[in-house]
Amino acid sequence: MMGRRVTVLLTLAVALLVLAVFFRQQIHSHFGYLSGDRYDGVIQVALLEHWFNVFRGWSHWSSPNYFYPYPNTLGYNEGLFLNGVLYSFFRALSFDAFLANELVNMVIKSVGFFGFLAAARRMLKLPFEWALLGAAIFTLSNNSFMQLSHAQLLSVSLAPLEALLIYNAAQALLALQSRRLFVSGSLAALLFAGWMMSCLYTAWFFAVFALIAVLFQLLLRGLPGLKQLGQAVADNKVALLGIAAVAALSLLPFISVYLGSGKQRPWSEILFYVPSLFDSFNVGTGNAVFGDMIASLHAGCEMCDLGSGEREAGIAPVLLLLAGMCILDIFKRQLPLPEEVKTIMVGIAAASLVLWLLSIRFDQDTGWAWLYQYLPGGSGLRVVSRIFLLLTLPATALAVWYLSRSSWSPLVLLAVSALLLAEEVNHSPITTLDRHLLLDRVSGMPPAPAECRAFFTTASPDTVDGDTSFPVGAMYPHNVDAMLIAELVHLPTINGFASFNPKDWNFASPAAPDYLLRVQAYAKAHQLQGLCQLDLVDKRWHTKPVYLASKTRLGYWDLASKQIPAERLRGFGPAETFGRWTEGREASFQYALPEHAKRDTLSLKINLITAMVNDQHSQRVLVSVDGGEKHEFVFKSNARASIALTVPAPTGTQGEIHMELPDAVSPRELGINADPRQLAIGVKSIEIE
Repeated sequence: MMGRRVTVLLTLAVALLVLAVFFRQQIHSHFGYLSGDRYDGVIQVALLEHWFNVFRGWSHWSSPNYFYPYPNTLGYNEGLFLNGVLYSFFRALSFDAFLANELVNMVIKSVGFFGFLAAARRMLKLPFEWALLGAAIFTLSNNSFMQLSHAQLLSVSLAPLEALLIYNAAQALLALQSRRLFVSGSLAALLFAGWMMSCLYTAWFFAVFALIAVLFQLLLRGLPGLKQLGQAVADNKVALLGIAAVAALSLLPFISVYLGSGKQRPWSEILFYVPSLFDSFNVGTGNAVFGDMIASLHAGCEMCDLGSGEREAGIAPVLLLLAGMCILDIFKRQLPLPEEVKTIMVGIAAASLVLWLLSIRFDQDTGWAWLYQYLPGGSGLRVVSRIFLLLTLPATALAVWYLSRSSWSPLVLLAVSALLLAEEVNHSPITTLDRHLLLDRVSGMPPAPAECRAFFTTASPDTVDGDTSFPVGAMYPHNVDAMLIAELVHLPTINGFASFNPKDWNFASPAAPDYLLRVQAYAKAHQLQGLCQLDLVDKRWHTKPVYLASKTRLGYWDLASKQIPAERLRGFGPAETFGRWTEGREASFQYALPEHAKRDTLSLKINLITAMVNDQHSQRVLVSVDGGEKHEFVFKSNARASIALTVPAPTGTQGEIHMELPDAVSPRELGINADPRQLAIGVKSIEIE
């Protein structure tokens, strides 16, 4: 037996180690690059900043400063309430908005680690070393890492703590300990209400899982057990009524916001995100152990129907296998266990199996259709594959419980434990949010003029308009920047973007000629006074916007097209699905404008899909047009970006865009793959206005 001090030190050491592994990319970049992306990542920070404003008395809790003048728009997105509480603490300590958000993620993952450890010890009676292994596996979970661009899903870490509180309440109920029952039950109700206000997805998944588990546990108790339970309920009715009152009151904010704004998703949209059987173990091609296997299945198995993106949320294969073996073991024989532990394990096993079967799609058929049609809330959840983030918790509990009871040799158990940890590690790049770039995007503008009562934004430097293969480039950058700026300067904006937008929202494509006219129509419809314009490029306020059609695009060239004449391109590789790589240290493009293009200046934008960079290597790009002044741009991330500048118009209708690329490097030199070409940037398109 280890002493208490050794146990505490070992627990802290393992917790710090697994958190360091999970957040290694952020730590390695000195928190310069964070989880999330240029789009949803900024929305999340805007919502958290809203809660910081609420706690300081700046804002009404249900009405963030976007989608003005609509009230109660918090329900258009996940509420992130508990995240906001933690975030406000870090912001009060003067951490910037993006760093505070990442620190919140770390705290939430820590809650998952210690919550699992406590629940495994108390509920499952697991030995310390096996509970510690389970906590490490659950904290490292591959699918949470892969879905970190939606950081609200980390709230699945609250599940062990919620389960433990419910368990404590149930134990107190049966022991007729009314005071303990009221305290544990009320804490469980408060935590669940806060969870619902933070992330409906994971809270709803947990509620369904718990409901199924409890139903099976009641069946297992039989008639005598149900009679005992009924008597316990009668004897504790005052405490239970008190818990019900706490639950009702704590859920009122959620109901008031989401009952009115929640919408039903069409079944066709949901069916796309219902996972296939093979998605159950779809850990992504970057998985440290099974990445090559997943890549091979993607390439050579048509029947596998492996998804990507949101559907790369499967349970790690060995963990899934051991959980399945445990379920078989539980149902095939009588287990010499205390009745309390046996009841819990049967409930976990049954709920895991039932919920997994309901969530799987066989061609166009799936049991999820029942939950969609009959269970409240089921029709509002789009990405069903996220259920695996919740199912990783019981899978981990089942797997380590199975190993703790196995007769395998210590050497085999050690090897299997190491494999369970290794398969949760993924090498995919998930830190695509450039913290310093985005801090620059949402700061540096002077205070809004006193006459401004609300504002709208024009195109962001990162706006990619007119590229039909990348619609988010025309919808997100200027809208999400407006959301965060609105919270930072305490001035509402009509812009914004959410899971559900207002019915007359029409603020995509800010570079389109009619954008300002659409803004004017919205302002007239809502009789807005004091609506100012914020130019996101030069960071200037305009108190009297001129609502005229803007200039039209003179040229747009998609470099993924093979129709561009070869003589107009120099220093570019062949056309690929995304566009073209630059090859070598120089590249140029010869453009031609229409005859009517008589302007003094041109607005040039070069839209990048990616850049050949890593944590030690960045890319400088020096751009000149028609032999004019060179403009330097530096790229440190492989996320989408753009080069934007204003240049004098050519005397004729033709000209040349020239790029110097002094930091071109081969993927082989960076250890990415065996490609020997000297690459710098991947260009999607070039546009001129």
